[in-house]
Amino acid sequence: MNDFWDNLGKVINEAACKAVKASEAAVELTKTSVNIKLDELKRESYFKEIGKLVYGKYRDKCECECDDIAVFCECIDELEISIDENKVKAAKLKNKKYCEECCIMLDKIASYCYSCGAKQPVIIEEDDDDEVCGCGCGCSDEEEACDCGFSGEEEVCDCDDDCDCGCGESE
Repeated sequence: MNDFWDNLGKVINEAACKAVKASEAAVELTKTSVNIKLDELKRESYFKEIGKLVYGKYRDKCECECDDIAVFCECIDELEISIDENKVKAAKLKNKKYCEECCIMLDKIASYCYSCGAKQPVIIEEDDDDEVCGCGCGCSDEEEACDCGFSGEEEVCDCDDDCDCGCGESE
């Protein structure tokens, strides 16, 4: 019976050693995978920095030694315009504005950026005269008549003599 316990102890000990080695290998594999990913991210950041430098030289001189790179730089120009337009649109939808210097979102009434201190332009509210109806009710019906009953045409009086129908016309 003593041999049974000795053998059981050896089996348990061997299994524990295998489990420890397997977990050490798993930990080492995880560390290695993380190191690979970190190195790849660093490499990508260097690629981005190289690209920024090339684009900066293109933008400053408006020329590029390589036509392939110039095509990408022109695409970046278009994207930056689109990004700026969409930022302004988003700010308007949020009733805000963007600082022209540091590009953070500000309250519409801010005179100075609270991040970089740059003086902000005053936003002049544009009147939205998009009322298709013309009755002043605020609807934007594009039909001939909106729900308020305005037909879009002035009422013509059919009266032959001085009228008191309220149209303001007299024959």
